[in-house]
Amino acid sequence: MADFNENSQKGMILMQNALKKYAEGDFEGGDKDRELANKFFNLASLEINSEAGKMTQLYGESRNFGVIYNVFEQNIDNIYQDETKKHIIKEAYNLIKNDKLLNEQFKIYDMFEKRVDVENVKDFVNEATNLVKHFNKKQIKESNEKLIKLIKDNQLDEYVSIPEETESLYEAIEYVILNKKTIDNVNNFIKAQNVIAEHIENNQKNNLNENEDKFSFANFQKDLDKEESQLNETINEDEKKLLDMFVNPKTNKKSIFENYKEETLQKIKGAMQISEENDKEGWQKIYESVNSKVYSDKMTQNIINCAEMLEICNTIEE
Repeated sequence: MADFNENSQKGMILMQNALKKYAEGDFEGGDKDRELANKFFNLASLEINSEAGKMTQLYGESRNFGVIYNVFEQNIDNIYQDETKKHIIKEAYNLIKNDKLLNEQFKIYDMFEKRVDVENVKDFVNEATNLVKHFNKKQIKESNEKLIKLIKDNQLDEYVSIPEETESLYEAIEYVILNKKTIDNVNNFIKAQNVIAEHIENNQKNNLNENEDKFSFANFQKDLDKEESQLNETINEDEKKLLDMFVNPKTNKKSIFENYKEETLQKIKGAMQISEENDKEGWQKIYESVNSKVYSDKMTQNIINCAEMLEICNTIEE
């Protein structure tokens, strides 16, 4: 299916042709162009209102990494205020760390967005963009949509406000990542480099002192390591294993949940068989409670449920 921009552009050209024909007295030709233009506008409307279209509106056709991470970054304060959401930070970190394309983009966007210690900005940007690895647009889009899925799955606020200057910077960085400099695109390449250079120059003038306390790319791993260290001091080995399984992007999380549930139900049945008569009713309620648990699209709820089931199993074993 043609994308929104293509259909919209075709519709606009046809509508301009229709107006021109009306002005020249060719009403029949004008009506035909107008009718065809409306078809393209309808296609564009269908595309933009689809899930893919909405994603394009928010993150661009190639799912711009800078925009995606900015959305995540602007949700950080709310994540920290909710104890049940802090796992999202580790999930995001592991996702970026383990996906080669996300990891490379992470470094490139961070280098250009936060850089202040540059002596000759234009020379730096020229050399740096020549060293940037270039990636396939389809592969970039697939990797970046993993990060978007994490945002959506955890119901973070996607409709954040990003300054126009910042969006222009992200588009310029995306351009040098997706395009190798050639004779045919050298003018567009220079435009992108100038946008990046202007941003770094503005950074140096402002010195970014006001942003030192902001959650940033550079502090991402430090914050996570501190969070993980504190967590490891308060949970036992079984709980660590559980948490690691759920944040590992390679594991089948639904299978993990179902295995915990089945094991717990079996142990409860065993406990019921050997328990005193007056304890059976209590075990029956626990059994019904565990049996009613279902895999959720909210990862936080799955972790909480599995932790509860793990605690039940440990209690039975004691």
